[in-house]
Amino acid sequence: MGISEFTVHNVLRTYARQDKLARVQRIKNRPVSKPTGAVDQVSLSQAGRKIQWLGQFAGELVARQHPDLDGDAAADKVRRTRDDLLSRHRDEVLDEGLPPETFEARLRAIYLG
Repeated sequence: MGISEFTVHNVLRTYARQDKLARVQRIKNRPVSKPTGAVDQVSLSQAGRKIQWLGQFAGELVARQHPDLDGDAAADKVRRTRDDLLSRHRDEVLDEGLPPETFEARLRAIYLG
């Protein structure tokens, strides 16, 4: 008794289909694993924290000195102010011995008096 090529093909196709469905079911029924403390974190250097704060401080200064500015004009003024502050206080920004909190207090005393 012989088995035709067509029958063998049908059996293999059916087996492949059932195997694929079984894999999909196993994936669906697998419990979702929760990450175990693997959370991305970014740590800024002291200089990075100072530069970040300078940008915020520039925004605060522009808002106080030019409350009438809005939109692009305000953003440009903040950018120029930040760049000016950065060039004036570059040595303090790069000084690793100067904590960001002390740097912030010094600049607030200078500019907000």
